[in-house]
Amino acid sequence: MGLALLGLAESRVEASDLDVLLFASLDAGRSTFSASGAKIGLGTRDRDGPLALVAIGDGVRIERKRCGCGAPATILSLSAQASAQLGYQWVLPQGVVAAFAGFETRFDGVRGVRDGMRLQAEAWLRPDEKTLLHAVTVAGTARGSVWTRIAWGYRLWDTYLGPEGSAYFDATGYGKVALGLHATDFVLKNTHIRLSTGMQWESHRTRPAPYFTLTTWASF
Repeated sequence: MGLALLGLAESRVEASDLDVLLFASLDAGRSTFSASGAKIGLGTRDRDGPLALVAIGDGVRIERKRCGCGAPATILSLSAQASAQLGYQWVLPQGVVAAFAGFETRFDGVRGVRDGMRLQAEAWLRPDEKTLLHAVTVAGTARGSVWTRIAWGYRLWDTYLGPEGSAYFDATGYGKVALGLHATDFVLKNTHIRLSTGMQWESHRTRPAPYFTLTTWASF
């Protein structure tokens, strides 16, 4: 789910014939998911052009189901996924908009291996010199899932600070909604970082729980 952060660095690297951006992310809470991969620009990143996006990830979450006897049961669901997409970016005066399409493979211990299509759309927009607006949606047919995130930030000390909200739902009946705060694009050596924290509400649970997200990316 940290893949969408890639657009922010596009205006900060030098042009080359092949630009590579490596990323990694960790979403931790009652459910935990990690992902890593690469975004490859086939040309310069400061103009319109094609992109490739590849990623792998794994996660764990607690699902509440009913067994054959009708009684509720708690299941620890482990999962893994891989995806490869091709896309295109449009560079606007206010920022970057991109869209991707490709394939994904998902595995979990209950439903086994499933293949499907994957679609992704994202936007990184700067309405003015001090603000950042980010929106992303990722949909996949392997699990019938949709994830979306929107965030706004105001630039302080070379970092964007502000609120964020996200939601995830899939065909298994699982869903979660999160609201929190983020600090985006502070730099440690050559690595860009985003930190997020807040509260999330999951299906089949009456009380919210805290979440924490760490995302890093670096260009080569």
